[in-house]
Amino acid sequence: MVEHQTDLQLVQAIGAGDAAAFERFFSSYFPRVYRFIAARVRHDTASVEDLTQLTLLRAMRGFARYRGEASLYTWLCQIARNELSDFWRKRQREQKHFSYPEDDASVRAVLESLESDPAEQPEQVQGRLDVARLVQVTLDSLPVHYANALEWKYVHGHTVEEIAVMLGHEPTATQSILARARQAFREAFAALGQNVTLES
Repeated sequence: MVEHQTDLQLVQAIGAGDAAAFERFFSSYFPRVYRFIAARVRHDTASVEDLTQLTLLRAMRGFARYRGEASLYTWLCQIARNELSDFWRKRQREQKHFSYPEDDASVRAVLESLESDPAEQPEQVQGRLDVARLVQVTLDSLPVHYANALEWKYVHGHTVEEIAVMLGHEPTATQSILARARQAFREAFAALGQNVTLES
């Protein structure tokens, strides 16, 4: 029995290639599904956007299975729940094998080169200053929240929990930000011509 005929007709129109029907579907359901997912994945806008897009994509690929027995929104929410389950399972696996940014000796050593050592010889001071200038240029090339997170962590010695407060994120999300910032720093640092391995 078709209880939601209008929803079924919309899905059938999309399947027939009706561009206007697709626009109605996307403009109506993207924000609703986004809000549904955002309520369950807080402080991670990128993941919410990815999950919303993935939900709608899987829905469109499975439109042939939609029979109008439930509302289209209810049907989409079920797909979203499945995607959320996969997301959290993957997140749990990643956390078990998470390599914390502070464990990356090369990044830590490079950033800590911004600090001076009173025992350095003149040639060591000059070398450190050269690296420090390159570090500053590299940080300036990164998104502001990446640069801030790295400086707070490696230069000023703040904990992940303290940085989370300053960024307005949960500690888990902050760990992910630090990991992405570390990778971006390494790539930018190498691109600027400094390909050295420094001891911690």
